[in-house]
Amino acid sequence: MINVRNLTVEKRGATICSIDLLEVPPRQRIGIIGPNGCGKSTLLRVLAGLEKKFNGTCTVDVPQSERVYVHQNPYLFRGSVVSNVMYGLRIRRLNSTDASDRATKILQKLGIQHLADRDVQNLSGGEKRRVAIARAAILKPQLLLLDEPFAEIDDDGVSRIISLIDELTESTVLISSPTSLSNAKTESELHL
Repeated sequence: MINVRNLTVEKRGATICSIDLLEVPPRQRIGIIGPNGCGKSTLLRVLAGLEKKFNGTCTVDVPQSERVYVHQNPYLFRGSVVSNVMYGLRIRRLNSTDASDRATKILQKLGIQHLADRDVQNLSGGEKRRVAIARAAILKPQLLLLDEPFAEIDDDGVSRIISLIDELTESTVLISSPTSLSNAKTESELHL
């Protein structure tokens, strides 16, 4: 599904990402762990198709419409939590009742159903991150790229996110994290 060879990304004359070889088969969960500034986010941006200037080869056998990238500082649209979570479903023309039902279920899974009607401007950083993950996961994409998904999340939230990721059996999931996977107790909990 993903094949990266001799990939380098340079900015202002400095190499910010260098990957000799990365092969990821379908339906895998991969943790990308490394210190800040080593190129984890850049790699996710390349895989998402957002970073186009690189040397080497990067083949992702997934249509652009089936790749979802959740930034480490996710952007939420104005309005309520539930309207943000339903956004992608509405774009895909799912009827309002079904979209609302799916949104309610995913908010419950992430333990944030009580926030459904709250304006996103009034959320904490961890709450915003969970909303962004819900908005991405509800689409059940073939490729889900999560940049620092456990930052600012308490232990219960981390467990709920891991459980949600495990339910995405048809998705390939790449998670970028410096050390926050330790919040998830062990990598085996994520089936990495």
